[in-house]
Amino acid sequence: MAGRVDPAGRVYASALYQAAADAGKVQEVDGDLDALISTLGENEILLRALVNPALPREAKARVLSRVLGQADPLARNAVLVLAHHGRLELLVDLQAAYAELAAEDEQILAVEVTTAVELTKADLDALAKRISDAVGRQAHVTASVDPTLIGGLVLRARNVLVDASVKRRLEELRRALIRTPLPVGSEA
Repeated sequence: MAGRVDPAGRVYASALYQAAADAGKVQEVDGDLDALISTLGENEILLRALVNPALPREAKARVLSRVLGQADPLARNAVLVLAHHGRLELLVDLQAAYAELAAEDEQILAVEVTTAVELTKADLDALAKRISDAVGRQAHVTASVDPTLIGGLVLRARNVLVDASVKRRLEELRRALIRTPLPVGSEA
């Protein structure tokens, strides 16, 4: 799950999603966008070329056409529109927003869980089942570790954050102690 997605990326993703849904190719386009982002992540030279402002937009479009040669025409054309308008910086946002729409289409809820220690596969499966039962959708859980949480967990799904960490509870206690006036004189 992408952090913050640029609103312009959401606009492009929404338009692409509507076209893909009308054509019955939501999952194909999702896979092609995901593959493109993976390819760019693995090929530093290609990525540098595409973000290089000295390289003309037409050259970037030709490179992307070759990279997306086997991709669905909807995905290829959406990426080429970004290149044509000089908005390739929105590519990751487009992919993240489109993936959210595709997951919504399949009734999948992407959930990020952060814990102080690594969770076992059994723990992740149990957590995914509990979330799925609670929200009525299939939960796809990805886990990360942040030792500063001390204990507990932090869940993120869409724009919802549930922070049940010990770190947050200690911070709340600290704030309460700061705000609480101390008794004066004989009250002490």
